[in-house]
Amino acid sequence: MVPLVTRKRVWKSLEAIVVGLLLAACTNHSTGPGGLGSAGGGVGANVALVDAAKVACPAAVTATCVTVGNVSTLGGLLPGLFLGAEVGTDAYLSYIDSTRDGVGGRMIRLASADDALTGDANRAATQSLVSRVLAFVGSFSLFDQNGGQVLEAHPSVANVSVSLSRFTNALPNTFSIDPLADGWDLGQLEYFKQHFPQAVKHVGMLVVQEASAQQQASGLEAAMRHEGYQIVYNGSFGIFQSDFTADVLRMRSAGVQMVDMTALDSTIATHIVQAMNQQGFHPALIEGQSVIYTDDFVQQAGGSSVAAGIYLTQNEALYLGGDAPHIPAIRTFLTWVQRVHPGFKPDLFTFYGWASAQLFVQALGQAGSSPTPAGVEAQLRTIHHFDADGMMAPGDPADRKPLTCWILARINGAGKFVRVSPTPPTGFMCNAGYYYARS
Repeated sequence: MVPLVTRKRVWKSLEAIVVGLLLAACTNHSTGPGGLGSAGGGVGANVALVDAAKVACPAAVTATCVTVGNVSTLGGLLPGLFLGAEVGTDAYLSYIDSTRDGVGGRMIRLASADDALTGDANRAATQSLVSRVLAFVGSFSLFDQNGGQVLEAHPSVANVSVSLSRFTNALPNTFSIDPLADGWDLGQLEYFKQHFPQAVKHVGMLVVQEASAQQQASGLEAAMRHEGYQIVYNGSFGIFQSDFTADVLRMRSAGVQMVDMTALDSTIATHIVQAMNQQGFHPALIEGQSVIYTDDFVQQAGGSSVAAGIYLTQNEALYLGGDAPHIPAIRTFLTWVQRVHPGFKPDLFTFYGWASAQLFVQALGQAGSSPTPAGVEAQLRTIHHFDADGMMAPGDPADRKPLTCWILARINGAGKFVRVSPTPPTGFMCNAGYYYARS
């Protein structure tokens, strides 16, 4: 199952399996406009595409190329579940290869592997690549703890990926743009307490019946109680449940005025929104995090007349296009995903892959003319600020500090996610710290 990272995400059918476990976010650092690692450009008319996944390289490092590995869930029970992680990683590396001729004269090859949604395959794929890559970049899987056991035995090989496993996240050679932590960032909780003082005293939550999801959700609950929230309905559901009418009726009976959809995947969230609408239940506040930020959430929830007014809080800018007019890096991200993978619809995992690759490229550029796995890993330890050229809240991947800056958006009457704050839409609110839950 998927632990709820710092908060947010996931999609599709058995997403319920991934449900609510993915709660969390992003960060990256660039060296400034046009600097190594910066993603400020689009596609020039004469730029020839060099696809990082199709560039041959015989070893981890040669005079002309380097190889990085990516182990994600591409097939198995849920084909394409985290394909976005590979796509985003490939897109960024292809952008660097195509527009910069790689890093230090070396093209970057992406050697990807599919764990087919099994732990054994994740471990085997990681083991097969570990001696042949400079680092692992942009991997995403529900079973990254299995691969983490291999990484533990190879501490000089960096893992620049968002990890869902506490074990893998804690490894000294893991560098995540969105590190795991026990607890919750307080910014959005304080915002809602200020603007919906009565609603936060009548909170309804739903969490999937899965140990790691419930453990992670407890961090959010602890932070809510710390802020004076009162949870009057705390329901749980099985991973295959799709009818939430009974839960909606119980929430209404309990006097729920705020529905928190943080610990849900987008499909489950749409089912709940549909059920609330069908029962005529309209709480004062419905909010979720980046898990609901998908191109089809509004449509699947029943259209703008049903979804309008739902709030979104996240540690990323509106990278699906809402903030593109103001943040050049978003335009680059969307352009290159389509350039390398035409027709692919980016999601949170695509963003994770892209930003993780950007963090790796920055470290590679700092590693000198003769990069080694240990040299890249050492450079990653020096990167204490990363924001993906403004696409993410500023974070500290070297020290594994959880993200605390965020944006607030809302679904408008036209069914679009639009920023509420901060404006202009080129920054993040950093109005509160992080609440560390005590076990």
